Amino acid sequence: MAKEITITANSEQEALEQAYRELGVSSQQCDAQVIQPAKKSLFGKIKQQAIVKVTVVREAETVRTAPPVVKQEEAVQNVETPAPVEETEKETVEEEGQSNNAAKLQAAQEYLQAILDKMGVEGVTMTVEEGEESATITLNGEHLGILIGHHGETLDALQHLTTLVCNRLDGKYFRVTLDCGQYRDKRQKALKDLAKRTSIKVARTGRSQMLEPMNPYERRIVHSVVTEMEGVTSKSKGEDPNRRVIILPTNPRPKSAGGYDRRRSGGRNGYDRRGSRRDHPLERVSTEGTMEKILKAERTEEEKKARKYSKIEF
Repeated sequence: MAKEITITANSEQEALEQAYRELGVSSQQCDAQVIQPAKKSLFGKIKQQAIVKVTVVREAETVRTAPPVVKQEEAVQNVETPAPVEETEKETVEEEGQSNNAAKLQAAQEYLQAILDKMGVEGVTMTVEEGEESATITLNGEHLGILIGHHGETLDALQHLTTLVCNRLDGKYFRVTLDCGQYRDKRQKALKDLAKRTSIKVARTGRSQMLEPMNPYERRIVHSVVTEMEGVTSKSKGEDPNRRVIILPTNPRPKSAGGYDRRRSGGRNGYDRRGSRRDHPLERVSTEGTMEKILKAERTEEEKKARKYSKIEF
Protein backbone atom coordinates (compact mmCIF):
# COMPACT_ATOMS: atom_id res chain seq x y z
CA MET A 1 0.00 0.00 0.00
CA ALA A 2 1.38 3.41 -0.97
CA LYS A 3 2.44 5.70 1.85
CA GLU A 4 0.67 9.03 2.07
CA ILE A 5 0.51 11.94 4.47
CA THR A 6 -1.57 15.10 4.78
CA ILE A 7 0.18 18.26 6.02
CA THR A 8 -1.22 21.66 7.02
CA ALA A 9 1.13 24.66 6.82
CA ASN A 10 1.20 28.38 6.05
CA SER A 11 2.13 27.76 2.39
CA GLU A 12 2.04 24.94 -0.15
CA GLN A 13 5.84 24.83 -0.38
CA GLU A 14 6.25 24.65 3.39
CA ALA A 15 3.71 21.81 3.58
CA LEU A 16 5.47 19.88 0.80
CA GLU A 17 8.90 20.22 2.41
CA GLN A 18 7.52 19.04 5.75
CA ALA A 19 5.85 16.04 4.09
CA TYR A 20 9.06 15.04 2.30
CA ARG A 21 10.99 15.24 5.58
CA GLU A 22 8.49 13.12 7.49
CA LEU A 23 8.26 10.51 4.73
CA GLY A 24 12.01 10.53 4.16
CA VAL A 25 11.69 10.78 0.39
CA SER A 26 12.43 13.25 -2.39
CA SER A 27 9.93 15.14 -4.53
CA GLN A 28 10.69 12.86 -7.50
CA GLN A 29 9.34 9.86 -5.60
CA CYS A 30 5.97 11.45 -4.77
CA ASP A 31 2.75 12.79 -6.20
CA ALA A 32 1.48 15.91 -4.44
CA GLN A 33 -2.10 17.19 -4.35
CA VAL A 34 -3.10 20.59 -3.03
CA ILE A 35 -6.36 19.99 -1.16
CA GLN A 36 -6.67 23.57 0.07
CA PRO A 37 -4.47 26.45 -1.17
CA ALA A 38 -3.06 28.99 1.27
CA LYS A 39 -4.55 32.49 1.23
CA LYS A 40 -3.11 35.77 2.45
CA SER A 41 -4.73 39.12 3.09
CA LEU A 42 -3.70 42.36 1.46
CA PHE A 43 -1.16 42.96 4.26
CA GLY A 44 0.35 39.48 4.09
CA LYS A 45 -1.54 37.97 7.03
CA ILE A 46 -2.40 34.27 6.71
CA LYS A 47 -6.15 33.98 6.09
CA GLN A 48 -6.20 30.28 5.25
CA GLN A 49 -3.54 27.60 5.71
CA ALA A 50 -2.56 25.25 2.91
CA ILE A 51 -3.48 21.55 3.10
CA VAL A 52 -1.36 19.21 0.95
CA LYS A 53 -1.57 15.43 0.52
CA VAL A 54 1.63 13.66 -0.58
CA THR A 55 1.64 10.05 -1.79
CA VAL A 56 4.80 7.97 -2.29
CA VAL A 57 4.61 6.40 -5.76
CA ARG A 58 8.17 5.07 -5.99
CA GLU A 59 10.32 3.74 -3.17
CA ALA A 60 13.94 4.81 -3.04
CA GLU A 61 16.40 2.31 -4.51
CA THR A 62 18.83 0.87 -2.01
CA VAL A 63 22.31 0.68 -3.47
CA ARG A 64 25.15 -0.89 -1.56
CA THR A 65 28.39 1.02 -1.61
CA ALA A 66 31.84 0.12 -0.47
CA PRO A 67 32.53 0.77 3.24
CA PRO A 68 34.55 3.91 3.98
CA VAL A 69 38.28 3.46 4.35
CA VAL A 70 39.31 4.08 7.95
CA LYS A 71 42.38 6.27 8.36
CA GLN A 72 45.30 4.56 10.09
CA GLU A 73 47.00 5.95 13.18
CA GLU A 74 50.16 7.97 12.72
CA ALA A 75 52.15 5.12 14.27
CA VAL A 76 51.36 2.90 11.30
CA GLN A 77 51.62 5.47 8.56
CA ASN A 78 54.02 3.35 6.55
CA VAL A 79 51.63 0.41 6.36
CA GLU A 80 50.11 0.17 2.90
CA THR A 81 46.31 0.30 2.83
CA PRO A 82 44.20 -1.25 0.09
CA ALA A 83 42.71 1.10 -2.52
CA PRO A 84 38.99 1.90 -2.06
CA VAL A 85 36.63 -0.39 -3.93
CA GLU A 86 35.00 1.24 -6.95
CA GLU A 87 31.26 1.71 -6.72
CA THR A 88 30.57 -0.60 -9.60
CA GLU A 89 27.18 -1.62 -8.25
CA LYS A 90 25.94 1.98 -8.21
CA GLU A 91 27.12 2.56 -11.75
CA THR A 92 25.42 -0.66 -12.85
CA VAL A 93 22.11 0.42 -11.31
CA GLU A 94 22.33 3.84 -13.01
CA GLU A 95 23.09 2.24 -16.37
CA GLU A 96 20.15 -0.14 -15.98
CA GLY A 97 17.86 2.79 -15.12
CA GLN A 98 18.98 4.72 -18.20
CA SER A 99 18.50 1.62 -20.34
CA ASN A 100 14.96 1.10 -18.99
CA ASN A 101 14.06 4.76 -19.62
CA ALA A 102 15.38 4.55 -23.17
CA ALA A 103 13.27 1.44 -23.79
CA LYS A 104 10.17 3.17 -22.41
CA LEU A 105 10.73 6.25 -24.57
CA GLN A 106 11.18 4.08 -27.64
CA ALA A 107 7.94 2.24 -26.85
CA ALA A 108 6.15 5.57 -26.40
CA GLN A 109 7.35 6.95 -29.73
CA GLU A 110 6.50 3.74 -31.58
CA TYR A 111 3.01 3.73 -30.08
CA LEU A 112 2.39 7.38 -30.98
CA GLN A 113 3.64 6.82 -34.52
CA ALA A 114 1.26 3.88 -34.91
CA ILE A 115 -1.64 6.08 -33.75
CA LEU A 116 -0.67 8.82 -36.21
CA ASP A 117 -0.49 6.31 -39.05
CA LYS A 118 -3.94 4.91 -38.26
CA MET A 119 -5.40 8.42 -38.08
CA GLY A 120 -3.82 9.31 -41.41
CA VAL A 121 -1.86 12.23 -39.95
CA GLU A 122 1.37 12.84 -41.87
CA GLY A 123 4.33 15.18 -41.55
CA VAL A 124 4.43 15.15 -37.73
CA THR A 125 7.81 15.14 -35.99
CA MET A 126 8.54 14.25 -32.36
CA THR A 127 10.88 16.12 -30.01
CA VAL A 128 11.81 14.40 -26.72
CA GLU A 129 13.04 16.12 -23.55
CA GLU A 130 14.10 13.40 -21.13
CA GLY A 131 14.25 13.78 -17.34
CA GLU A 132 15.31 11.39 -14.60
CA GLU A 133 11.93 9.70 -14.17
CA SER A 134 9.87 11.55 -16.78
CA ALA A 135 9.90 12.84 -20.33
CA THR A 136 8.09 15.41 -22.46
CA ILE A 137 7.24 14.47 -26.05
CA THR A 138 6.29 17.39 -28.29
CA LEU A 139 4.53 16.82 -31.61
CA ASN A 140 5.19 19.40 -34.32
CA GLY A 141 3.72 19.78 -37.77
CA GLU A 142 0.66 21.03 -39.63
CA HIS A 143 -3.03 20.37 -38.96
CA LEU A 144 -2.44 19.54 -35.28
CA GLY A 145 -5.97 20.45 -34.23
CA ILE A 146 -7.10 16.85 -34.81
CA LEU A 147 -4.55 15.66 -32.23
CA ILE A 148 -5.53 18.31 -29.67
CA GLY A 149 -9.31 18.00 -29.74
CA HIS A 150 -11.83 20.13 -27.86
CA HIS A 151 -9.96 21.90 -25.05
CA GLY A 152 -7.16 19.29 -25.28
CA GLU A 153 -9.35 16.25 -24.57
CA THR A 154 -7.81 14.17 -27.38
CA LEU A 155 -4.28 15.22 -26.36
CA ASP A 156 -4.96 14.27 -22.73
CA ALA A 157 -6.29 10.87 -23.81
CA LEU A 158 -3.21 10.20 -25.96
CA GLN A 159 -0.96 11.23 -23.05
CA HIS A 160 -2.73 8.83 -20.69
CA LEU A 161 -2.53 5.90 -23.13
CA THR A 162 1.14 6.58 -23.89
CA THR A 163 1.97 6.58 -20.17
CA LEU A 164 0.21 3.22 -19.78
CA VAL A 165 2.24 1.76 -22.65
CA CYS A 166 5.52 2.92 -21.05
CA ASN A 167 4.72 1.53 -17.62
CA ARG A 168 3.81 -1.92 -18.91
CA LEU A 169 7.52 -2.67 -19.33
CA ASP A 170 8.33 -2.77 -15.59
CA GLY A 171 6.96 -1.69 -12.23
CA LYS A 172 8.77 1.67 -12.03
CA TYR A 173 6.54 4.63 -12.78
CA PHE A 174 7.62 6.81 -15.70
CA ARG A 175 5.68 10.02 -16.34
CA VAL A 176 5.06 11.09 -19.94
CA THR A 177 3.84 14.60 -20.79
CA LEU A 178 2.52 14.97 -24.33
CA ASP A 179 2.45 18.41 -25.95
CA CYS A 180 1.38 19.48 -29.40
CA GLY A 181 2.64 22.67 -31.02
CA GLN A 182 3.06 24.46 -27.64
CA TYR A 183 -0.62 23.90 -26.87
CA ARG A 184 0.04 23.34 -23.16
CA ASP A 185 1.60 26.79 -22.76
CA LYS A 186 -1.20 28.45 -24.74
CA ARG A 187 -3.88 26.67 -22.74
CA GLN A 188 -2.21 27.55 -19.43
CA LYS A 189 -2.04 31.23 -20.40
CA ALA A 190 -5.69 31.20 -21.50
CA LEU A 191 -6.78 29.63 -18.20
CA LYS A 192 -4.82 32.17 -16.16
CA ASP A 193 -6.34 35.06 -18.12
CA LEU A 194 -9.81 33.57 -17.69
CA ALA A 195 -9.31 33.09 -13.93
CA LYS A 196 -8.13 36.70 -13.50
CA ARG A 197 -10.97 38.21 -15.54
CA THR A 198 -13.59 36.10 -13.79
CA SER A 199 -12.15 36.86 -10.33
CA ILE A 200 -12.25 40.60 -11.02
CA LYS A 201 -15.86 40.34 -12.21
CA VAL A 202 -16.90 38.25 -9.18
CA ALA A 203 -15.24 40.68 -6.75
CA ARG A 204 -16.91 43.64 -8.49
CA THR A 205 -20.42 42.20 -8.82
CA GLY A 206 -20.48 40.03 -5.71
CA ARG A 207 -21.94 37.15 -7.74
CA SER A 208 -20.42 33.66 -7.97
CA GLN A 209 -19.50 32.23 -11.35
CA MET A 210 -19.01 28.62 -12.45
CA LEU A 211 -16.37 27.70 -15.03
CA GLU A 212 -16.57 24.90 -17.57
CA PRO A 213 -15.50 21.31 -16.64
CA MET A 214 -11.72 20.92 -16.37
CA ASN A 215 -9.24 18.17 -15.56
CA PRO A 216 -7.34 18.24 -12.21
CA TYR A 217 -4.27 19.95 -13.73
CA GLU A 218 -6.31 22.80 -15.21
CA ARG A 219 -8.33 23.22 -12.01
CA ARG A 220 -5.10 23.63 -10.03
CA ILE A 221 -4.04 26.43 -12.40
CA VAL A 222 -7.31 28.29 -11.78
CA HIS A 223 -7.16 27.76 -8.00
CA SER A 224 -3.59 29.09 -7.86
CA VAL A 225 -4.58 32.29 -9.71
CA VAL A 226 -7.65 32.86 -7.53
CA THR A 227 -5.49 32.47 -4.41
CA GLU A 228 -3.55 35.57 -5.44
CA MET A 229 -6.69 37.68 -6.04
CA GLU A 230 -8.37 39.80 -3.36
CA GLY A 231 -12.06 39.50 -2.55
CA VAL A 232 -12.60 36.05 -4.05
CA THR A 233 -12.17 32.38 -3.22
CA SER A 234 -12.69 29.18 -5.19
CA LYS A 235 -13.83 25.60 -4.81
CA SER A 236 -14.42 22.58 -7.01
CA LYS A 237 -17.81 20.95 -7.43
CA GLY A 238 -19.01 17.78 -9.13
CA GLU A 239 -17.36 14.55 -10.23
CA ASP A 240 -14.80 14.00 -12.99
CA PRO A 241 -14.98 14.42 -15.93
CA ASN A 242 -17.62 17.11 -15.23
CA ARG A 243 -15.96 18.60 -12.14
CA ARG A 244 -15.95 22.41 -12.28
CA VAL A 245 -14.35 25.34 -10.49
CA ILE A 246 -16.65 27.88 -8.84
CA ILE A 247 -15.26 31.35 -8.07
CA LEU A 248 -17.09 32.97 -5.16
CA PRO A 249 -16.92 36.45 -3.59
CA THR A 250 -15.70 36.69 -0.01
CA ASN A 251 -18.25 39.49 0.49
CA PRO A 252 -21.36 38.41 -1.44
CA ARG A 253 -23.60 41.11 -2.81
CA PRO A 254 -26.83 41.42 -0.76
CA LYS A 255 -30.01 40.58 -2.59
CA SER A 256 -31.81 43.73 -3.66
CA ALA A 257 -35.46 44.27 -2.82
CA GLY A 258 -36.55 45.44 -6.25
CA GLY A 259 -35.32 46.88 -9.51
CA TYR A 260 -33.27 44.19 -11.26
CA ASP A 261 -34.80 41.33 -9.30
CA ARG A 262 -38.30 42.64 -9.91
CA ARG A 263 -37.84 42.87 -13.65
CA ARG A 264 -36.30 39.39 -13.91
CA SER A 265 -38.73 37.61 -11.61
CA GLY A 266 -41.89 39.34 -12.79
CA GLY A 267 -42.89 40.11 -9.19
CA ARG A 268 -42.45 42.79 -6.58
CA ASN A 269 -39.54 43.15 -4.16
CA GLY A 270 -37.64 40.17 -5.56
CA TYR A 271 -40.54 37.68 -5.24
CA ASP A 272 -42.33 35.93 -8.07
CA ARG A 273 -46.08 35.89 -8.57
CA ARG A 274 -46.43 32.84 -6.34
CA GLY A 275 -44.72 34.62 -3.47
CA SER A 276 -41.47 32.58 -3.68
CA ARG A 277 -38.07 34.16 -3.42
CA ARG A 278 -36.02 33.83 -6.61
CA ASP A 279 -32.27 33.59 -6.10
CA HIS A 280 -29.81 34.40 -8.83
CA PRO A 281 -28.35 31.23 -10.39
CA LEU A 282 -24.61 30.77 -10.81
CA GLU A 283 -23.36 32.35 -14.01
CA ARG A 284 -21.34 29.98 -16.17
CA VAL A 285 -18.17 31.08 -17.87
CA SER A 286 -16.54 29.26 -20.77
CA THR A 287 -13.11 29.49 -22.34
CA GLU A 288 -14.84 29.19 -25.71
CA GLY A 289 -13.41 31.90 -27.91
CA THR A 290 -10.01 32.07 -26.23
CA MET A 291 -8.51 28.76 -27.28
CA GLU A 292 -10.91 28.36 -30.19
CA LYS A 293 -9.39 31.39 -31.89
CA ILE A 294 -5.95 29.82 -31.51
CA LEU A 295 -6.98 26.47 -32.97
CA LYS A 296 -9.59 27.58 -35.49
CA ALA A 297 -7.08 27.96 -38.30
CA GLU A 298 -5.77 24.43 -37.69
CA ARG A 299 -9.11 22.65 -38.03
CA THR A 300 -9.62 21.03 -41.46
CA GLU A 301 -11.75 18.35 -43.02
CA GLU A 302 -9.30 15.78 -41.61
CA GLU A 303 -10.90 16.23 -38.18
CA LYS A 304 -14.25 15.02 -39.50
CA LYS A 305 -12.66 12.00 -41.10
CA ALA A 306 -10.82 11.12 -37.91
CA ARG A 307 -14.01 10.83 -35.83
CA LYS A 308 -14.31 7.24 -36.94
CA TYR A 309 -11.25 6.47 -34.80
CA SER A 310 -13.27 6.64 -31.60
CA LYS A 311 -11.51 3.58 -30.14
CA ILE A 312 -7.80 2.91 -30.50
CA GLU A 313 -6.28 -0.18 -28.96
CA PHE A 314 -2.68 -0.38 -27.77
